[in-house]
Amino acid sequence: MSRANTTLRVSELDFNSIRNNLKTFLGSQSEFSDYNFEGSGMSVLLDILAYNTYYNSYYLNMVSNEAFLDTAQIRQNILSQAKIINYVPTSKHSAEAMVSIRVTPTNSENQTLDTIVLDKYTRLLGADIEGTNYPFVTINANTASKSGGSFFFPNVWIRQGEVITQQFAMSANNKTARFEIPSANIDTQTLTVTVQESSSNSYTQEFLLSTDITDITANSRVYFIEENENLNYTLQFGDGVLGYRPKDGNIIIATYLDTQGELGNDVSKFNVIDPVGGAYTGNVRISTVSSSRTGGEKEDVDRIRLRAPQYYTAQNRAVTVRDYETILTKDYQHIDAVSIWGGEDNDPPVYGKVYISVKTKGYFTLTNLEKENIKQNLIKNKNVVTVTPVIVDPDYIFVTVRGKVYYNPGLTTKSSTEIFNIAKQAAYNYAAAELNTYRSTFKKAKLQSYIESSDPAITGSDLRVYLQSRQKISTSMSKKYYYNFSTPIERGTFTDKLYSFPQITVLDSGLVNRNVFYEEVPNSFTGVDSIELITPGREYTTANVSITGDGTGATATINVVNGKVLSIDVTNKGVNYSRAVVTINGDGVEATAKAVLQARNGTLRTYYYDELGNKIIVNSDAGTIDYDTGEIVLSAIQPSAIVSNDYYDTDILTFNIVSGTEIITPLRNRILTMDENNIQTVQLEMIAEK
Repeated sequence: MSRANTTLRVSELDFNSIRNNLKTFLGSQSEFSDYNFEGSGMSVLLDILAYNTYYNSYYLNMVSNEAFLDTAQIRQNILSQAKIINYVPTSKHSAEAMVSIRVTPTNSENQTLDTIVLDKYTRLLGADIEGTNYPFVTINANTASKSGGSFFFPNVWIRQGEVITQQFAMSANNKTARFEIPSANIDTQTLTVTVQESSSNSYTQEFLLSTDITDITANSRVYFIEENENLNYTLQFGDGVLGYRPKDGNIIIATYLDTQGELGNDVSKFNVIDPVGGAYTGNVRISTVSSSRTGGEKEDVDRIRLRAPQYYTAQNRAVTVRDYETILTKDYQHIDAVSIWGGEDNDPPVYGKVYISVKTKGYFTLTNLEKENIKQNLIKNKNVVTVTPVIVDPDYIFVTVRGKVYYNPGLTTKSSTEIFNIAKQAAYNYAAAELNTYRSTFKKAKLQSYIESSDPAITGSDLRVYLQSRQKISTSMSKKYYYNFSTPIERGTFTDKLYSFPQITVLDSGLVNRNVFYEEVPNSFTGVDSIELITPGREYTTANVSITGDGTGATATINVVNGKVLSIDVTNKGVNYSRAVVTINGDGVEATAKAVLQARNGTLRTYYYDELGNKIIVNSDAGTIDYDTGEIVLSAIQPSAIVSNDYYDTDILTFNIVSGTEIITPLRNRILTMDENNIQTVQLEMIAEK
């Protein structure tokens, strides 16, 4: 007779443990006390039992995983869980571009019209730099009047995709009023839905996407949209209680763009396919205002898993920082990252406002229209009434790397060029993994770790990290420019110092155009920064001030009012002061003051080299540097040109500084990144160790 086994173990779930537990259990029975399980057919039966048990445990584990949003792997299951909390994943997003169109009728075309209309959905064909063609359409109707013999349509928005129209018949058999749109490439933001009375009655009504279920009545002309089990989007109408249900015989008309998503980005050449104004096909010229961008792919499962709970928590209102981030990244798919801070944390503080900085894919900034749309949507629908949103552009600070990389030729068969390319790619890998968001912290040691571990032959590195800020410079007006690195700047040495690029064209004292660079004035930070008045004295009618110490060149003027010294202004800061004494001379008594030496401020100057290689200073007081805060201020300039170069747009002037710290922490709208399109980003000298 078999005995009960009270030591049967069921906690192990791997195959071998299950098999051994079964064998131990059978061996404890009197019928099999001396049985050789491995040398008989019983071994096969044990394998089958263990396999079946293991298979069932694995299956149940997978079923349990798929029942929860944060562990599910199959998209259909993730969609089902997201649907419970009313989250609809975003579809593909069509790339957008802005163009201007000028139509000049030819002699064979109608010359009598004074006004023409560029119809909505007029087709264009765009081509990227590789010559690949993409269809585009206008997204609004535009009207132009004739002027100078031509019609001009400025700033026309176009989107990438083909216009598709689907029709569905409403019938009594369709109990759920659901209709599947048979396209995986739909941009749901371009979807328009109208309902026609019947095939014999062309009267139509437009239905709008439901955004707030609390506003819906039985007669609300709204529709709902969701991604179904076939991974296509489905239209659903109301049931007569929660939204209007179309009548039997109605025709549902859905029009949308079928788009190629992010493939449509960076298109800059366009041609019109359809006639403009219904007739003009001759002399139609298109100029590109901005190349196509904002194209994106359908939301992937990882982002659904992350965003859906946050979207549910936000409850379609913007109160907390997390609410703003969730709503913006949900509604504006081409956004990579968002930084939000209250006015009380701004510099300077501005109460009653919330600041929003948005990073798009690439180094783009939002257009004024996009900014206004975001503000209006937040204010009207989701924002706290007493708080005003302000959209600010991200402040891109570009990290550039210079230095030496040491390697042992005996440990590799690769050439120095191959080692260089590996080290260079390692630097870009560091940027991709550690930078490019508002919360990124730059760590020089970690950058070196990426480079030094990229190949076994690399034995060490000696890097110098520069930070670069870029600004557009106007040639049409004179203005000051502020470059704020928001990190300490290291004072310049002979080999490592602040520099600008490219040259700008300005007039020298002889009114001759000179192409100049900016640089620090040597030792400009060792002068007298200001003079602090201690006691004003009395009985002065005239007075002057002298500055003595271990430096040279410092001078100042004194202001006397009603017999007292009112203030003392530094006219020349001088150089090489580590101590300075201020003496007030005159016919009065008791006035005293002290010198405040420069501890953090420096001066910029502009210069060029003549034909003999001599450095010629054009402006010795062209700006200031705050070494502690990292702010560079250029005195008002209006250059006649920015010297053309191969690295930046023609209107960009960059300042490059050596950071005074090797760890740079996040700050409001600052984004640290590396520009892989600029060959100056990583400049390394390969040193072979002997």
